[in-house]
Amino acid sequence: MRQTAVSFEAEGLSIEGVIAQPDGITGPFPAVVICHPHPLFGGNMDNSVVLNVAFALVERGMAVIRFNFRGVGNSEGEHANGELEYQETLVAMDLMKAWPGVDGRKVGLAGYSFGSSVVLGHEKLHKKAKALALISPPLRALESTTLRKGKRSAFFISGDRDKLVGSEELTAALDTFSKRPECHIVPGADHFWGGHEGELASRVGSYFLEAMK
Repeated sequence: MRQTAVSFEAEGLSIEGVIAQPDGITGPFPAVVICHPHPLFGGNMDNSVVLNVAFALVERGMAVIRFNFRGVGNSEGEHANGELEYQETLVAMDLMKAWPGVDGRKVGLAGYSFGSSVVLGHEKLHKKAKALALISPPLRALESTTLRKGKRSAFFISGDRDKLVGSEELTAALDTFSKRPECHIVPGADHFWGGHEGELASRVGSYFLEAMK
C-alpha cells in the first residue's frame, strides 16, 4: 500500500488529506472518499473506524482518500455543523476521479456518524457517487435525505448496541426508501465499534467491491 499526503482547495480553504492506493496495480481501479465522524467529539481522518475501512478497501484493490473537514487538524476554516462540509467532500471526489490509475466512473463515498450526515444531506454528493456506504448514520439525517427517493446503490451498517442509532428505528426508516438499501446490523457493536472494526471494515469493503464492479 502506498500513502500520499495531499492538500486541495475547497471554497478558498486548504484541506489536508491522505490518499492510499494498492501496490502493484496500475489501474484503472475504483476509489472511495471517506468522511470522518464529528470533529467536536474528536473525530478526524485518523479515527480508527476510518483507518480500518480505508485499509480494507485498499486490500481489495481500491484507492481511498480520507481527509479532515474544515477546521480539523491542518485543514483551514471553521467547523460548520455539517452545513458546508459537503463542499470539501465534492472536491475530494473530483480529486479522486482525476487521480492517476483511478477509474473516474467508479468513485464511491463513505461516511461514519457525522460524516454520514454530511453524505446524506446533499444530493450533489449522491449524484457524483457510484455507491454509498453509511456507517452508524444519525436517524435525523435520514428524515430529509433525497436518497430516500433515489436509485443510487447504498449500504447501511450499524451495531445493535448503538445508543445513538437504534437498530430497529434505522431499519424502519430504511423501509421508507423507494429503493430499500442493503442494511446490516452487527451484534454487540456500539456507536464506536470497539472490537468490531474488523467486521465493519470487511463488510464495507465487500459492499464496495461488488457495487463498483
